[in-house]
Amino acid sequence: MDDLVGLAVIVILVVVAGAICGLIALVQLNGLKQEVAVLRAKITHLQTHKSISQSEPQSEASTAQAALSRSEPIAHKAQPSLTSQNASPPVINQLSAPPKKAKPAEASAIELLFNKLRAGFEENWMTWIGAIALAFGGIFLAKYSLEAGLLSPVMRLSLGGLFGLGLIAAAAYLHHKRIVFEGFNNYIPAALASGGFITCFALTLLAYSSYDMLSPTVAFFALAIIAISASAMALRLGPLLAVLGIISAYSVPIWVNTGSGNLFTLFMYVGFVSLSAALVAHKVQRAWLWYLLWAGHICWYLVGFTLLKVNTVWLMGAFALLSIVGLIAIPRLGLKLNVIEHRPHSLKRLIKVLPDHALLLAFIAPLIFTMLISHFDMQWQAIGVLSIVLVLFLVLKNSRWDIWQGVALVISTLLVLGAQRTHLSPNLFDDALFIFKNEYGLGLLLGLLLTAFGLYYGKKQIKRLAFHITGAFSAFVMIATLYTHIPNSALSTAYPLWAVALFVVAAILIKCAQHNTTLFQRFTYWVGANANITLAITMLLSDSGLTIALAVQVLLISVLIKRYNVPMPYWPIKALVAALLLRLTLAPWTPSYDALTVFGLHWSIVVYPLCISLFFAAAKCFDSSKLKIWLEGAALHCLALFITTETSYQLVGHYPQFDSLNFYEQILLTCNWLALGGVYLHRAKLAGTLAKLYKVAGFALAGLAGLFAIKTLLDDNPLFESLYIGELPIFNWLLLLWLVPAGLTLWLAKLVKPINAKATPFILAVAGGFILLAINSFIRQYWQGPYIYLSKGASNAELYSYSVIWLVLGAGTVIFGHLKNQLLIQKVGLGILAAVIVKVFLIDMANLEGLLKALSFIGLGLSLVGLSWLFQKLRSRVNPV
Repeated sequence: MDDLVGLAVIVILVVVAGAICGLIALVQLNGLKQEVAVLRAKITHLQTHKSISQSEPQSEASTAQAALSRSEPIAHKAQPSLTSQNASPPVINQLSAPPKKAKPAEASAIELLFNKLRAGFEENWMTWIGAIALAFGGIFLAKYSLEAGLLSPVMRLSLGGLFGLGLIAAAAYLHHKRIVFEGFNNYIPAALASGGFITCFALTLLAYSSYDMLSPTVAFFALAIIAISASAMALRLGPLLAVLGIISAYSVPIWVNTGSGNLFTLFMYVGFVSLSAALVAHKVQRAWLWYLLWAGHICWYLVGFTLLKVNTVWLMGAFALLSIVGLIAIPRLGLKLNVIEHRPHSLKRLIKVLPDHALLLAFIAPLIFTMLISHFDMQWQAIGVLSIVLVLFLVLKNSRWDIWQGVALVISTLLVLGAQRTHLSPNLFDDALFIFKNEYGLGLLLGLLLTAFGLYYGKKQIKRLAFHITGAFSAFVMIATLYTHIPNSALSTAYPLWAVALFVVAAILIKCAQHNTTLFQRFTYWVGANANITLAITMLLSDSGLTIALAVQVLLISVLIKRYNVPMPYWPIKALVAALLLRLTLAPWTPSYDALTVFGLHWSIVVYPLCISLFFAAAKCFDSSKLKIWLEGAALHCLALFITTETSYQLVGHYPQFDSLNFYEQILLTCNWLALGGVYLHRAKLAGTLAKLYKVAGFALAGLAGLFAIKTLLDDNPLFESLYIGELPIFNWLLLLWLVPAGLTLWLAKLVKPINAKATPFILAVAGGFILLAINSFIRQYWQGPYIYLSKGASNAELYSYSVIWLVLGAGTVIFGHLKNQLLIQKVGLGILAAVIVKVFLIDMANLEGLLKALSFIGLGLSLVGLSWLFQKLRSRVNPV
């Protein structure tokens, strides 16, 4: 079966190679056809202008002879024209000169490499397919001999070894006999050698893992000898042998799978393959060899996590750290790690150090993630600490890796979190010395050590800013991590020690800030000192104290930027503000904040107004910048949260529960969100690049307010249900239910008009509906009291009052429209008057009889005549003849 598989693989390779060659030939043929067409066009062009090129000298000669026969004045007149002709190149020179060839575009390194590989494959494709077939044949032969039991194990391995050595010997002989070589084009010896080395690799691993014929030491040296020999021969025969050797060597564990799950054997094999491949890649200076090496090494490293057991944790950690040294440090720093670089680099350049950052994360991230999801013990703790030490050691060797200090700080934080998750127990805090044990002792120790590391080397190498950042913020980050996880009952024990540590570090940072030279150094130390002091003060307060501390930190950073004129990027402040806004947004619906108080008051009464003030104060530190708009938007968001949450809390004793809002909460949220929507739309005019965000937020809030208004109108309408609206006229819940939303809707229509003029009439109609409901409800509340539902009926006096009031309002609307010369307002007023007349005829006068009915009609007629005279008088003043 394996023979058939191998044969199928070879056939497929032949077919694919043939297809590639055919495609390449077709492309080349099309290119030749285009070149022939271009040459024909050039020949035709030259033949066409040949006669002109021959006749041009005769015409020039006749012209010169005619000029000599003319008089001198005429010659002087002709001189300018001759000069102008001589200023341009002769026609014959233009026609006889060969056409200029366009400068060919320089091919990239990838195109040159592809063309070189394509040319080599076109000439030697059969050789390489034969080499691949030999390699597969050696592997299948070893596997088949294992399963069929044809020969004894010693005989099988001996024959396979002789086969591999024979291929290597043949390759060496052919290479020795070849006298003339061109670069690395000796393909046939390279192909034979690659098959021989793959066979030797497979058989050595088979003898060690399946037959136990070799001890670990012997297998170790055997694989080392094979790897070194392959590297040495690859140096002589070229990088293409190295490519095939690397790919095949990394694939051997797949073809010869013993199923034992021996992680040590796997890593030993992968390590030696990587070592030999690294030597070859370093010698021949081919970047793509490094890519193959990294891909194969990292893939088997990740596979190793699937075989991880409790007793192999140290093996995973050792392999990861050695891989960092072998694949990152040694290529950059040399074998003795003595290539040292201390010059400072900009943040932009530090971020773009590739592939070093990607390789470090590829080895560290899976290791730390596995540590977090596994049981935390001394093995993982030792691996984490060794990782930190290695990363910081490499930072001292090369300043291009300064950003790795942040990686060390992240690993320290994750170590503390992993220990906290594992060692957390109810009896842990009974001992007052818990602050020196487990995660608390580890976190404090790591924070102080990293702070000392950053301050010490920051003093020695002043221009490397990463050292200053590490020294300024390490203690803050580690103690803040511990603070977020410690129970409130145990904080009183830990606070004195943490506060002393924070204040001492802050004092050192302030002292350092007075003796540093650059603005960035002083700024970093000042911000770090403020952060430590703020955290120490925060721990005295409740959970909301951290929110206040972060807001104060935003203001302090803004003040420092303005004072020292530091040209720092704005994204760190934006990230801090975004995290703070997220915390403020989620806090009202977090259970731990339900009964939280600050200075004896509910937390939202203190925290939200304070944050609003701090954000506005921070915004004033920046003149006409995007950060100013960002901070003002943060203040508006806090204002929206304050209005939304505090009104409901003061009304019903808890924050809004949107799935169970009562009548009064809906009224408040409608007014709040409609007002905030208008504020956001107004801010959109000045927001610059954030205008779209403000518009989306404004329309979203206005839409939510509209939904609550519709819900109130249909489900919780005091005109249809028995709902208490208040005793006082006008100053009752009807004011917020319909009149305030009417005014806000008119303002919204004004804001929406420049954005979408077609939506303005609809919004004005909604505002008119609010006004209609508000006025009628006020009239009914005056007569009916706190309950105005319609089923109670209405007295004649109430009905007459509707007519009188709306008659006055309609007349006033018409007069106002005439004064402002607004036809729409006039039409609205006339419509109101028409509706009043219809009501008077159909409702008010329906029950009148006799003299009262006559007097009512007479009064109505006189009123209409008087209004008509008044309108004509106003029209004549507005539009004089």
